[in-house]
Amino acid sequence: MHGSLTYKLPRGLGHNGSMTADALDLPFTYVDTPEKLAEALPQWFAAGLLGVDIECSLTGNHHCVLALLQIATHDQVWLVDPLPLADLMKPALQALKEIPWIVHDFSGDGIVFKRIYDVVPDSVLDTMLLSKALGYPLPGLKTMAKLKLGLNIPKEEQDSNWMMRPLRDTQLLYGARDAALMLPLLRALAMEAEERRDDPAVAQRLAHLPMEMRGIFRRIHAYQPPTVDNLVEKIRAMGLGQRAEEKAAALLELRHKWGNEGDVAAVMEMGMRWILARIQNPPTSREALERTIPNPRFRRKRLEALWDILAEEQITVHLEE
Repeated sequence: MHGSLTYKLPRGLGHNGSMTADALDLPFTYVDTPEKLAEALPQWFAAGLLGVDIECSLTGNHHCVLALLQIATHDQVWLVDPLPLADLMKPALQALKEIPWIVHDFSGDGIVFKRIYDVVPDSVLDTMLLSKALGYPLPGLKTMAKLKLGLNIPKEEQDSNWMMRPLRDTQLLYGARDAALMLPLLRALAMEAEERRDDPAVAQRLAHLPMEMRGIFRRIHAYQPPTVDNLVEKIRAMGLGQRAEEKAAALLELRHKWGNEGDVAAVMEMGMRWILARIQNPPTSREALERTIPNPRFRRKRLEALWDILAEEQITVHLEE
């Protein structure tokens, strides 16, 4: 489906005069081979400033897999697929770290890059931090695109399954739009900062930004994945015993494993409340466990593995199987 295809999308305005999401769409190329990655790298270096965004599996910053890396210049977007390029992602990111990145909320994305690839860019312009400094209290990317660029960005694909291949055209479009927003959003915020530089409160927050950014960099460089999950710590604090802690840890490990394989049902069905309820009130039979899982497909596929953990005589699970 993707091959070497480059998409060129239409531009337009909404009926109410506001810009629709396609008004800032750029041509984008799907990068899933070493050859296409090699072709893209010189163009990224020539640009000198990159809009960077990511999509991950739904298992959280401490456990997720990077599912898509979006890189934008002022006139082009590349959607880099890390799954077929696994061995090349770290050297590519190590090369790109020398180029300044524009990121919306680097505190989260930076942890993903550090944990998975041990790479942190040298310089980042964080549009979320800049938005906060200008007084926007909840400056999500979609919110800021609406406020500063007049763009209505559909959110339907925000929490979709980014691990399944091939990605849908709507997912590719969503990912490309997010990256393409970075440069125009930074320009708009920089213009506002210049216009409001005489506002004492804004000036003070803007002056504090470099220190805030240095603090984020220090935390990301020092990041170590947690050795104990918060839920396991909660069960420990509740005094439910070592077996309960072990069962919870094994369930969480399966949740992360299955979720990172693209099984969204594992993330949805095995929430923290569900796991805690199964630990506090262990099912007495497979049938009792089955009744706690509404999703029939997930129930058929995963019931035995879950029962292996929750059955009184069995605690551990062999993930390599």
